[in-house]
Amino acid sequence: MATLDGVALVTGAGSGIGRHLCIAYARAGCVAIALADINMDNVQETMSMIKAHGFSSQLLALHVNVTSIASVKNMVSGVIKAFGRIDYVITKIAANLAGVTATARVPTAQYPQDEYDRLLEVNTKGILLCMQEEVQAMQKQTLTCTPGVGNHPLRKQRGSIINVASVTGFAALQNMMPYNVSKHAVIGLTKSAAIDHSRDQIRINAVCPGMTDTPMVRARSTLAKGGKTSNWAVEGNGLQRLALPEEVADVCVFLSGCGASYMSGSSVVVDAGHLAALRYEVNLSSPPGGQPAL
Repeated sequence: MATLDGVALVTGAGSGIGRHLCIAYARAGCVAIALADINMDNVQETMSMIKAHGFSSQLLALHVNVTSIASVKNMVSGVIKAFGRIDYVITKIAANLAGVTATARVPTAQYPQDEYDRLLEVNTKGILLCMQEEVQAMQKQTLTCTPGVGNHPLRKQRGSIINVASVTGFAALQNMMPYNVSKHAVIGLTKSAAIDHSRDQIRINAVCPGMTDTPMVRARSTLAKGGKTSNWAVEGNGLQRLALPEEVADVCVFLSGCGASYMSGSSVVVDAGHLAALRYEVNLSSPPGGQPAL
């Protein structure tokens, strides 16, 4: 039985976790999915994958630059024009967007200001711009409840927004100060918006993945330590493996629906206990090709 029956908007839909989020929403029964990204070729690939599975969701491809107010407004208005409402939103800043992760790899005191500004512009301001437009659209919507939850009026919602942050919203990777700051800020933005708009019956939460099995992370998740190759991405991880993108997506599907009706302002960590074990101790300052973003 379908767990969701509304309209979903996924930002960062062209790759990695964002791509699997779209597939998960289609599998969950969404009637329509808007796939937004800066790379439209990647979006078309995601759409092809959804169609290959035989899912019946209507699909809409949208170009968006999350640092542009006009572009974000066009994205949201495009979804409303096509489908009439937005029920579930996942905002995942795409890994192929310039400036999404730190490149200087130097201590905080030496970090270049221009890179700090660029990273905060994308990772933090981009989340803010998207939330502002999405909330304003949701405020005009009628209350609904997702299938299988019952019809209690207190469980209904005008919409659910999920911001994809990172475990670096709670901890810090060495020599990646701007990235760490930006993910802490995403959690702060999520909490603020959740409190400000709770009376609108719009729920806003964050999902904080640990290292996830995307092509970028898999290519960069090992480095040499004492003459041996160490997979630092899973050190201290209770399951001793990377997360599957589907595992992150399934958490987002749950948070989207009214089964999570009493959750708002939460930051849900999906990392197999990595943070709980206090094991983010490895020096990640110089793996080949630079560090992946969490």
